Amino acid sequence: MRVVHLVHSFPPEFRGGTETCVERLALAQQERGDEPVVVAGSDERADPPLVRNDRVGPLDVRRVLRVTGENYSMDHRLPRVRDQVAALVDELEPDVVHVHHTLNLSGDLAAELDRRGHVVLATLHDFTLVCARFFLLRPDGDSCAEAFPLPAERCVTCVLPDFPAGREELERQTAARAANARSEARALRLAVAPSGVVHERWLRSGLFDADRLVTVPHPAPLDDAPPPPARVADGRLVLATWGHLAPAKGLLDLIEALRLVGDERLSLVIWGQATDDEHDRELRAAARGLPVEFGGAYGAADLATLRGRADAAVFPSRAEETFGLVVAEARALGFPVLASDRGALPEAVGEAGAVFPAARPAELARLLVALLADPSPLQRWAAASRRDLLGSADHADRMAALYARARERP
Repeated sequence: MRVVHLVHSFPPEFRGGTETCVERLALAQQERGDEPVVVAGSDERADPPLVRNDRVGPLDVRRVLRVTGENYSMDHRLPRVRDQVAALVDELEPDVVHVHHTLNLSGDLAAELDRRGHVVLATLHDFTLVCARFFLLRPDGDSCAEAFPLPAERCVTCVLPDFPAGREELERQTAARAANARSEARALRLAVAPSGVVHERWLRSGLFDADRLVTVPHPAPLDDAPPPPARVADGRLVLATWGHLAPAKGLLDLIEALRLVGDERLSLVIWGQATDDEHDRELRAAARGLPVEFGGAYGAADLATLRGRADAAVFPSRAEETFGLVVAEARALGFPVLASDRGALPEAVGEAGAVFPAARPAELARLLVALLADPSPLQRWAAASRRDLLGSADHADRMAALYARARERP
């Protein structure tokens, strides 16, 4: 089966959770004997626009380069890019088009591809279809998770401070985005939610009925090998966290919790790169005088070494996470996990750790103090860490069954 995956970016240009999920799925599909092709957006520009054919490992990647000035806004439809991508998909003649993210492409691709006769389904990695900030988190820290279906005025007041064209134009684009969301949802034969929390929220959105919305978790990087050996206990509590260091990921809350505990036995290792220089400076200033190590960029091989250096993985996100890929990575490595209560993170942690209130460093500090006094829960959580995780091969099998189901739908 030939499958075209549409995604907003792809390594080596950028690697985030969505890109990692697409890569793992495409590689597993190749192992099954399928023919995956990744069609990826890009921040690179070219005049005239072009499609660059790349190889990323064994994967066939077509990178769509836009012309200067083609930038998305609240209404992130880009007709010229849409037509360029749709023509490329026509040439590839796929059995199924799997939409993952259209941010660097055009927000109306599902409807256009459906109109051209393609079988289209999507994984709802985040809430970009209805939220210009992707994760239902407003700049003031307020969450829109319980506000479905999202009122237009709520979206306008959220985006207006960052929208230079003014309220009237923003209201027009907000209405266009909402209409486009309805059109895109109708075009999908099936929509895949990566967690039960996301499934429930999309049902409340009114865009999908229960018959077209299914739940399949993202795969964890599992293999047949046992997890790496844990750090030898010595009375200290070493924490590790990793991923993209964006403000919404709550690292400032974690650093503040360490400061509140004020115990020399507690330390933290942070791996990843800040999304901008300003946040990098914020993090380093907040950590001054504390036992915090910044490890910088990392790869999968680097992560495997962390289990021998740290006792628990901590993810204090303030965002309405739709799955928690870093949690799955941590559990695959045998880590007990401490995570905030936002979005799907409690679901991702399961019995392999504990959950604390997001954006409340004092609550996290209390949890850490308790673990310093009695670390025995860490052993119990670590024993459950790899339980019920979905591996890449099984994930690809589930997707193949959904592709067959989508092809049978009218």
